[in-house]
Amino acid sequence: MIPQIATPISHQFENNNYGKEIASVSDCLEVRERSLDSSWENQHLFHIDIDITHKWDDKLRDYLKNAFDMKQELKLITMQATRCCKGEKVIDGMFQMDGRVFSAEEMLSFSIENTKWLRNVLPKNILIGLENNNYYPTDAYNIVADGDFITKVVNKNNLFLLLDIAHAMVTAHNKKISYDQYIETLPLDKLIQVHICQPKLIAGQIGRDTHNEPNDEMFSEVVRLVNKYSTIKYLTIEYYKDKDILITSIKKLRNLIS
Repeated sequence: MIPQIATPISHQFENNNYGKEIASVSDCLEVRERSLDSSWENQHLFHIDIDITHKWDDKLRDYLKNAFDMKQELKLITMQATRCCKGEKVIDGMFQMDGRVFSAEEMLSFSIENTKWLRNVLPKNILIGLENNNYYPTDAYNIVADGDFITKVVNKNNLFLLLDIAHAMVTAHNKKISYDQYIETLPLDKLIQVHICQPKLIAGQIGRDTHNEPNDEMFSEVVRLVNKYSTIKYLTIEYYKDKDILITSIKKLRNLIS
């Protein structure tokens, strides 16, 4: 089965004509928290910037339940594991160690508790996935970007994997290992969605997830993954800077996977 192209509902959709153009070349849309109020059709995916590996309180659970109630067409929700601490201190675009620090065992336990709650409030047909985060060289990224930890969270909770290729490339660059070496540690047998954009990787500098237009090398990697992993259901281009370039990229991707 050919994967569907699921496009994020970004600021581009605030222009109704732009939104119609982008939606017309997409199979379905991926809602984000910033676009919860959107009423576009075919919002089948919901990517949530909340850590499934952190402790959730009643306020957060109420927020999530209300969000789910607003979206009646969902087929897949995906969450994150961004940092190993409670605080959200950011310097130069990178999380810093702040507040309570969580161990791997605690974060795994939190993920089990949170996944159980999600399955209780979500319709049974909605799948749940975890996105790999990028690794930046601060202690806040300890554990959460390790492939072994991501695999443990996915397998223990019977989740699916959302592979963000740029995150994987940034992680490999910043850890000074190869991209292939890194993704081999991820649970690719559970791969259901791929996020696609071009990172900034300069030798001797910190790699960055800059959400640039995907290049031919990136598209080649997407085709390789699609050909190898029949579990992939959705492909998502995370490019937001220019509507026409986004549409051209979507059309190119569609031709490649067809």
